[in-house]
Amino acid sequence: MTTPLADYAQFAGKRIAIVEHMQNHPFVLGLRQAQEHGLEVWLLTGDRSWYTHGHDWDTHPLAIVDQVIDVDTTDLDAVLAVVTGEDGAPLVDGLTSFSDYHTELAARAAQRLGLPGPDPEAVRTANIKDHLRIALGDEPFNIPHVLVGHRGQLDEAARRLGFPMIAKPPAEAISYGVRRVDDMAGLVEAWEELSAVRHSLRGQPRSGDVLLEQYVEGEEVSVETMTVDGHTHVFGVTSKDLFGDPAYIECGHTFPVPLSDEERDELYHVVRTTLEMIGYRHGPCHTEVRRTESGWRIIEANPRTPSSCMTMLVTDVTGRSPILDAWLLTIGVTPPIEPVVHRGGAAVRMIYPTRRGTLSHIDGLEAAAAVENVQVLLHVEKGDHLLQRMDNSSCVGFTYCNGPDRLAAQELADKAAALLDFVVEEDLR
Repeated sequence: MTTPLADYAQFAGKRIAIVEHMQNHPFVLGLRQAQEHGLEVWLLTGDRSWYTHGHDWDTHPLAIVDQVIDVDTTDLDAVLAVVTGEDGAPLVDGLTSFSDYHTELAARAAQRLGLPGPDPEAVRTANIKDHLRIALGDEPFNIPHVLVGHRGQLDEAARRLGFPMIAKPPAEAISYGVRRVDDMAGLVEAWEELSAVRHSLRGQPRSGDVLLEQYVEGEEVSVETMTVDGHTHVFGVTSKDLFGDPAYIECGHTFPVPLSDEERDELYHVVRTTLEMIGYRHGPCHTEVRRTESGWRIIEANPRTPSSCMTMLVTDVTGRSPILDAWLLTIGVTPPIEPVVHRGGAAVRMIYPTRRGTLSHIDGLEAAAAVENVQVLLHVEKGDHLLQRMDNSSCVGFTYCNGPDRLAAQELADKAAALLDFVVEEDLR
């Protein structure tokens, strides 16, 4: 069951610039849908090879953008220069980013150009995880934390937080480096590894600080929202299936998660309050929350649309695309989100290789694609080097399904995923 896509005729004749782009099928699909409704899209990128991994740009799915502009996307002035005319006026109707590494710069650029966008400081607070913890203060849905800048602080951090705890980089994406620590030896090991990370996955400098958080037991979900003029609309709640200890890597999602009226009201209150407290009044957000015995706890607030096919889950169930609604906001149009109506359910299974090496071929592809209502969405091909599970970047594709409800869709997505075998020439180094 797929709900028809809403009308996005407001894109006609408009132009937006995207500072870097999220990869994979859902974001290419959103790009294609926006263009079909008349939106012109410029892609600003600092390194095309980050997308192509050695392949030709012209064959990459993102090559369908209307214009590619090569520019240092970590340099605000450089970005402003390529989207500004000789008269100082912007050449675009909107400027944004869904990349965690560029959402703050995009917000600052939009502000400088006088275009719609979120408060850059709110985006920065959300992106830097210890800043978010400080902003939430003594709220019961916050989590105790310690930011560690040198080895000598570990003993005090352990005393304050106790074990188990979560160790993570203060500012990263795709669950990179996130792991559970159960004792002092594990804490030292996590510190030594994470403090050595001095650049982000996109090459930006990092301090080497390590964020430690008290571990909270519970089921994790995410809440997909769109905030317009300070009011946060909720598309719904997505399940978050994890591989679990010691790393916390996503392996699948379903939408929408049913909740009692009381649970839903409490969860939405926590999410809306979080966004209000950091001053986030404009744009999409993907907020991760855990349900514990003592109530909901905020894990992260990501000021962008969700990844891993979650935008497709929302779109197929509600008829509204978080990607397209976010781009409407970018050009100053208020998307008519309410009322949010759920029809059916959808699920995605993220696929990870079980062996490291160079991809030789994929067995079971035809059988997986033949499973009812399932799409097999892969983003690797023969000759690509496959990693093993370390973070979400090692994901090689998805099996996606929509159906009468989320659990029926999940069963079919899992069935298709189980049929796939990625055969590699193993790297024995």
